[in-house]
Amino acid sequence: MLSSLRRAYAVFKAYFVSDLVRSRGFIYGLISFSFWIILFLAPVSLFMGREVDQHIVASYAFASLFIFMVYSIATWDWAAELRWMINNGILEYYIATGSGILPHYLGLIPVSLMWFGLSLTVNYIMITIFIGPPKIIIYDTIMFLAAFTMMILVVLGYALFLGATMVSSGVSGFIVEFLSFLLPISTGGLTPLSRLPIYVRNFALATPFSYPAELIRYSILGMEPVLNIENMILIGYCYATLFFTAGLAYFKYQFRKGLKKGFVQASLW
Repeated sequence: MLSSLRRAYAVFKAYFVSDLVRSRGFIYGLISFSFWIILFLAPVSLFMGREVDQHIVASYAFASLFIFMVYSIATWDWAAELRWMINNGILEYYIATGSGILPHYLGLIPVSLMWFGLSLTVNYIMITIFIGPPKIIIYDTIMFLAAFTMMILVVLGYALFLGATMVSSGVSGFIVEFLSFLLPISTGGLTPLSRLPIYVRNFALATPFSYPAELIRYSILGMEPVLNIENMILIGYCYATLFFTAGLAYFKYQFRKGLKKGFVQASLW
C-alpha cells in the first residue's frame, strides 16, 4: 500500500512539474482553450436578443462547458494516457515490475483536477467578457455532489471503454475525438433534454450520460429535468454503476488479451 502511494506521488510530482510548472504547453493549452471558447461563445453573444437575461445565458453556457470539460478529462487525460504508456514502453515496465497502472492514474488524477479547475477559471473569464458574469448558485448542494459523483462514475466507465478500445485496436485519436464531441451533444451534455427533439431525447435517456448532466443543471441552474428527481437519481445511479462495471470488465478482458498476444502500438489517429 505504501509503495503504491509512493509511486502515485512520484507520478503526481513528475506531471505537476513537467506539465504545470516547466512546460510551455500548459500556457499554450490555456490560450488554445480560450480561443476555442471564443468560437463557441461568439455566435451566442452576437445573436442573443436584448430581452434575454444575459446572466441566465452565461449560466447555461458555463454549465455546458463544465460538463464538456469533464468529458474531455475522461478522454484526453485518462483514456488517451494509455496510448502514451504503450508507445513509450511505460505499460510494459509496469507489467514487468508487477506494479500495475493504478498508482499511475492515482498520481495523474490530481493533476487532471488542477487543470480542470484552471480551465473552469478561464471558462468563467471568457464567458464574463463575451456574455456577462454567470450566476453560479448551487441551489441544492447535496444534489450537486450526488450528480457530480454520478458523472465521475460514468466518465470513469467511459474512459475504461475508450482505453480498452485503444488497447485492442491501436486507434486513439479518431475514437476519442469522435466520441468526445458526439456524446455531449447527443446525450444532453450541452443542451437540456427538454430542448432536444423527442427521438434524440429518448436516445439520451437510454444512455448513462444524460442523467448526471440533467441533475447538475438542476442543482446549479434550477432547471427541472424531464423526469422527476427520484427517478433521475435511481435510474442514473443504476446506469452509472452498470456502465462502470461493464467498462471495468471490458478493460480487464482486453488487457488480459494484450498480455497474451501483445499490445498494439497506438497511432495518433
